[in-house]
Amino acid sequence: MLMRSILLIAVSLCSLDAKMFQSIKKENGTFVQKGESRYYCPNCGMNLIKFYKTNHTYKGQQYCSLHCLYEATKGVMPRGAKVSDAKTLKLIKTEDAYYVIGGEIRGTMTRNSKYAFKDIGDAKAFQKKYGGKIVNFEQAYATAGEDFKKDKKIIRIKKEKKLYKSGKKLYKKRCSDISANKYLSIADLKAILKSRCKNVKNDKKLQAIAGYLWDIERKGTVLKENDKIIVPHDAKCPICGMFVHKYPKWAATIELGEKKIYFDGCKDMFKYYIPKKKEIASSKLFVTDYFSGKKIKANLAYFVMGSNVYGPMGNELIPFKSELDANAFRKDHFGIKVLKFTSRRRQGCNEGFGGSLMKMLLALFAFVVLSVSFMCCWSMRYDYKKRDVNLLKLTSKRGYIVPSFTFKSKAYREFVYAK
Repeated sequence: MLMRSILLIAVSLCSLDAKMFQSIKKENGTFVQKGESRYYCPNCGMNLIKFYKTNHTYKGQQYCSLHCLYEATKGVMPRGAKVSDAKTLKLIKTEDAYYVIGGEIRGTMTRNSKYAFKDIGDAKAFQKKYGGKIVNFEQAYATAGEDFKKDKKIIRIKKEKKLYKSGKKLYKKRCSDISANKYLSIADLKAILKSRCKNVKNDKKLQAIAGYLWDIERKGTVLKENDKIIVPHDAKCPICGMFVHKYPKWAATIELGEKKIYFDGCKDMFKYYIPKKKEIASSKLFVTDYFSGKKIKANLAYFVMGSNVYGPMGNELIPFKSELDANAFRKDHFGIKVLKFTSRRRQGCNEGFGGSLMKMLLALFAFVVLSVSFMCCWSMRYDYKKRDVNLLKLTSKRGYIVPSFTFKSKAYREFVYAK
């Protein structure tokens, strides 16, 4: 318990120190747009201050990322564009910039980060610290084009999963009627929300409302129905006893013909499965993809361990259908490792998810047993004035191994030496 508390405190302190690399103070940045919408990306509505270190400008517009610049220019190489220097924070010409792509620092609107520097020395220092590859603007723009479809898909899934729902709820509850068709860009729409919505000042909430109005109301985007795990209201997790329907985004299930067993997280499902893995095929296990909310097979999923995202029962294994999604989440949420589920029945002692989880559980069990043994030995004190007990003395008549501690507990002494 003490070790768990220490680990939780350490994780909390790390989270407090974890600040978004892209963010700056408003006064340190340069913004070329005018009016109330000057601090918002005209392509996606994102806050330019929050994502300043990946900002690009072109023809009087300022975009939060190279992804948005690529979308706005429709894949045609923009001449005369500028980019924010991630070190000096000044706007520099893209043709003079050195881009570091694919480093450990998270990107903006992409899984493949792209940061620019005017000085090659700054670029190399960044590369040495965070990894990645140094390229020029043309190569970085081409990479953005290669990443575009995949990044767009992930962004859409994230929006469908949460942003549109929360945006609709906030709009219906706190905002007066707004016609999104009146505005030329999502940035203009987002700028007026503070005056049209009650008690909505938080940028995350403003982005949710703007995203809902722009994509659903104005563009007419149709939300796709996801194949989700449908949990009955009376279903309880057999491990912790909690009602699973309260936590749909964490739902997991084992399907045994007509019988279905539901869990409020992957961790509890594997606790149930591992002792019975000889009886239950791994293909019967299903989990919920964290990004899309879709039902996926557990034996084909990737799991992020040790992130700062907690489930209903605390530390959780976060499941993803795609390894790329899992690695992107691990980077964004300080995950320790991405694990792949592997059936030990088929692959023996391979270091897959099954083997890794079993080792973790065995190590935890051993730690708990040793801790309890130590506490019991410490509390039950033997009266060493009357009897001395040697280290690891085997009493063959009764089959007991006596610990190396001395005890004063009369009850314990009577238990060990009772006939």
